[in-house]
Amino acid sequence: MTQILSALPAGLPSDALSAWHAYVAMVNSKNAHFDYLTELEDKYANGGRRTLAELAHLEGLLSVHHEAVEQFKNTQKTLIETNRNAHAKFVEILATVNASLGAN
Repeated sequence: MTQILSALPAGLPSDALSAWHAYVAMVNSKNAHFDYLTELEDKYANGGRRTLAELAHLEGLLSVHHEAVEQFKNTQKTLIETNRNAHAKFVEILATVNASLGAN
């Protein structure tokens, strides 16, 4: 997913640039959290035990993701308030990107 999100999408309004970066950060933080969860599940399924360091790292990843979600929400709100047309185009682009990634 990161590879697809590494380039700016065609037609992205300049006013939506910060919203795009916030979206990418949110997706990346979600992926990092879920990837680590998967890694831990595999470890535990094979008899591994939880460590405090793992739990702290997982909590840190979740915290980063929560911050990224808040930043995304704030950039959306600002974009709506400052340029509704750019926001509409941004949402259209997100729908296309998400569809290409298999997300709704």
